[in-house]
This record gives sequence, structure tokens and C-alpha cells, in this order.
Amino acid sequence: MAGGKKIRKILFRLIGVIIAVALLALLAVSLIIAKPQEEAPASAADRPSGEASPAISVEKEQDLHRLIASFPAPVMSFMSGSGMTFVSATSADAAVDGGFGRIATLNWQTPEGEPVKLCTVWPADALELLEDGYHFMPYTGPALFGNSSVRMENDYAVRIHVATDRALYIVLLPRALSGETGSICRSLQLFTVDSEKE
Repeated sequence: MAGGKKIRKILFRLIGVIIAVALLALLAVSLIIAKPQEEAPASAADRPSGEASPAISVEKEQDLHRLIASFPAPVMSFMSGSGMTFVSATSADAAVDGGFGRIATLNWQTPEGEPVKLCTVWPADALELLEDGYHFMPYTGPALFGNSSVRMENDYAVRIHVATDRALYIVLLPRALSGETGSICRSLQLFTVDSEKE
């Protein structure tokens, strides 16, 4: 009888130790999970520049590679064979929180002569560079580079924009092209110097 009580005491102690170890392990795991993860610092390529850069102006489509090569993110432009006519392009600095961002503006025309403006804004979170005076539409814009875009309008123009991890991309069209936003956006591509040479 005494031997049975002794065994029970040992078993209860052993179970108590196992429960205590399990509770400590559970506590350690919950503390690890609850600890906020430190955000990785933004890479230099994603931060605004501390110094201004010279502006670039391009008048011929074949010279676009100069603008694309100097831009800190892929630049949005039309694919060859889109039917659009190149007019001009500029790349210039803009003041953003923390330094200078950069805006590449490419002006194109449809075969009917309607203007289409493509803007690539770096860094991607420089939403303050979006022009005021547009109102949200009750539906999203067409997909742009695998992302749902935001469609906004005013009395004269339609603006489609989307932010990726590299830049903010904006398409500006006259209201006359309101019904063609999907087909126009399907003709857009992101260019770097390497992809532009392909």
C-alpha cells in the first residue's frame, strides 16, 4: 500500500514537472510570436535622393533610353506596335518628404491625335505628387502591371494610377478616351535599359 502511494506521488510530481515545462514552452512561444518584428530599413534605391539631379529632355523616341537609363525605377511606356506616336519626354526632380523624388513624363498621341500622358514617379510612396482636382470613381480602373488600378476623373481627364514596390505609375487621358482605358493600359510596359534593348 505504501509502495503504491509512493508511486502515485512520483507520478503526480512527474506530471506536474511535465505540465510546468509545457507551460514554460508555451509562454516562450507566445512571447516570440507577440514580439513585433523590426521593419527592414528601406534600401537606398527606395529612398528619396538627398541631392538634386539634372533634368533630362527627350524629343525623339530613339533617345528614350537615355531617360530610362538615368531613372531610379522601371519607366512606364508603350510597347512597340501599340499604334501610339511619341511626342516628347522629360525626367526631373520633385521635392518629396525626405529629399528629392523624380518624375518621368512621357507624352504620346493616339492615331486620332488625342494626347496620352504617362508619368512614372519615384519613390512609390510619393502620393503627394498626384495632382489635386480628381474624384474617385465607384469602380476600379483596369489592371496595370498585375495590380488593380485606381480610376479618378475630373471634367476634362481620366487618371489611372497604381503603386508598385518600385514606383507610382500614372496614365492621364482626355475624357474622349474614357471608354478605351482598358485597351490603352494593355499596351503599356515597364522598361529598364536592358528590357528596352530587347
